[in-house]
Amino acid sequence: MNSTHRPERGPVPPYGRLRRALGQERNPLGRALDRSRSRAVVLAALGVLLAGLVGAGASAVRLTAEQQRTAAATVLLRHVEALVEGSVQKAGTTVLGGKTAYRAQAVWNSPTDGSNTGNIDVPRNTEPGTTVGIWVDLDGHPAAAPPSTADLVADAVCVGLVLFGLLSALTAAGLGARLSVLDRRADRAWTRSWARLEPVWSGRGPRDSHLG
Repeated sequence: MNSTHRPERGPVPPYGRLRRALGQERNPLGRALDRSRSRAVVLAALGVLLAGLVGAGASAVRLTAEQQRTAAATVLLRHVEALVEGSVQKAGTTVLGGKTAYRAQAVWNSPTDGSNTGNIDVPRNTEPGTTVGIWVDLDGHPAAAPPSTADLVADAVCVGLVLFGLLSALTAAGLGARLSVLDRRADRAWTRSWARLEPVWSGRGPRDSHLG
């Protein structure tokens, strides 16, 4: 028998692991270390579940806050139709996504009924004489369009997933550290037991004492 051999630890069903963690497993060979290991796994599973709930709650809070902020900002904006007068010009490449932006000279009426002229963002194939919908502030200056509901939902989901991932990673790290401690403790216990039982099991103990 190899002294480095360890009994194989097969997969334990979730219900069986829960019973073991609660000390209700009817197994005469069950060890305190096995119960500690099962408790660590069960607590980690609960930690991941809690991380999911926290992530979902963070998503809901983020979505509500952004919807309120967007609604307040939209009150100060107006959607108007701008008449494109000039040809489309390449304005450069955006940082996010690497998309190319295009602009053209256009004229539109401001909320105060005044006429405004300026360069606005337009689709690439926009022809002069085409009308394009734009958002402007109360003074008639072009403004960024408010985010759509899909954008707000995507942002909130990302926040929740990031938080869930961080908390789950911390839970996994804690579980790994706890199992490492338990494994080292089991190895030390196995070494002590083997040092005590190996002479008896191999027969060296009685023979050595007889020769002496």
